Amino acid sequence: MIDKIIKNYQNKSFLIAYSGGLDSTVLLYQLLKIKKNNIQIRAIHINHNIHSLSQQWTEHCQKICVKNQIPLIIEYLQPHKNMNNLEERLRIQRYNIFYKNLLKNEILLTGHHINDQCETFILSLKRGSGPTGLSCMSFQTSLGNNIIIRPFLNITKKELELWAKKHQLKWIEDISNLQIHYDRNFIRHNVMPILEKKWPYFIQNCLRTINICQKETKLLNYFLHKKIYNLIIFNDCLNIKTFKNMQKDMCTALIRYWLSLKKIKLPSYKSIQYIYDQIIFSRQDANPRIVLKKNEIRRYKETLYFLKIQPSVQNTILFWHNHNIKLKLPNNLGYLEKNKYGNKLPAPHKNELINIRFQYEGKIFILGRHKKRQIKKIWQENNIPPWLRNQIPLLFYNNIFIAALGIFIVNCNMTYRDDWMLSWNNHVKLPNNYLFSFF
Repeated sequence: MIDKIIKNYQNKSFLIAYSGGLDSTVLLYQLLKIKKNNIQIRAIHINHNIHSLSQQWTEHCQKICVKNQIPLIIEYLQPHKNMNNLEERLRIQRYNIFYKNLLKNEILLTGHHINDQCETFILSLKRGSGPTGLSCMSFQTSLGNNIIIRPFLNITKKELELWAKKHQLKWIEDISNLQIHYDRNFIRHNVMPILEKKWPYFIQNCLRTINICQKETKLLNYFLHKKIYNLIIFNDCLNIKTFKNMQKDMCTALIRYWLSLKKIKLPSYKSIQYIYDQIIFSRQDANPRIVLKKNEIRRYKETLYFLKIQPSVQNTILFWHNHNIKLKLPNNLGYLEKNKYGNKLPAPHKNELINIRFQYEGKIFILGRHKKRQIKKIWQENNIPPWLRNQIPLLFYNNIFIAALGIFIVNCNMTYRDDWMLSWNNHVKLPNNYLFSFF
């Protein structure tokens, strides 16, 4: 079944996702039949720890791999107390483990077949997915710098079972697959038999629809890629200035494609609509955002930003007792250092306590200005987005505000003070290629 597929890949190193079930067992033995063709095989088994027989299944996989001289990686998942959306959370954990164990240029092989594909299609219909979601699994997809191949996607489970029986293979029957409170099992046992009985060609037609959706999605992405090329700007942000002159459907398609470049699970249709309605076209002075797990999308002026959520440091105070030693800042914001390469600042007196803060409210009088202004206005003048304003180290001597490092110096009473040179070494970037001046 798969020897022609394997020959198409110059890389001959493969990692098999081996559960011990029918699909992965057939995959393993088919690879063994062509192993003499100078290919390297490893297997990985994940014990989910959700069944009393889980350890017996692991031992079965060990026995098969030892017998056939296949290196086997065994990974254990922690038992889950929260059963909500368990299938999806386990799937994410599995792929993270696969990614962690893949060697450079090694190809991951999985045993997914037509029936799995059809079940995924129905699950996508249940979620209200569009053509991208209805494209389901692809024959080949990326996993970081590696690839996944699903060689059985054009083969039915019945065909795999016939091959396994013909070659007298032994495999695990996971009885948890009979528990229909899981969505996929419900579709497999309560939905698919009815559909196949009524329409014998339902699975094949389902596959045809999936293939059409994949082709349509590929074609759409081709045009979106060409159009979005001129919209992606500084730091992979999305310029939305022209969105007011575009149809909503085009805008939401571009937003979705932009997010697909971030290598995250794409948000729902509802979330994309929210980004369009409540973030792009909210009030100009608003500070809208939407959270996508560990990330967030925010708008500043005419640009959308995709950001990793950072812990708040608003109430943090760092005391710099020995300024001859670098001061490390939180949130990967770099460090402060006294050296000859920094910017010139008023130096502290010996009896003053140097401290770094990340929040200040009220009016201040900065050098180069003739009157006090609200600090919010100063941030805006310097194109500092709201989410970065509490990431910039503010220098204080005791309770005297001295400077926002890299942005401005406060015009306070600096009589009888010497100068010193202070550097803020960081990788923080601002809109319009504005970089902090302390490097």
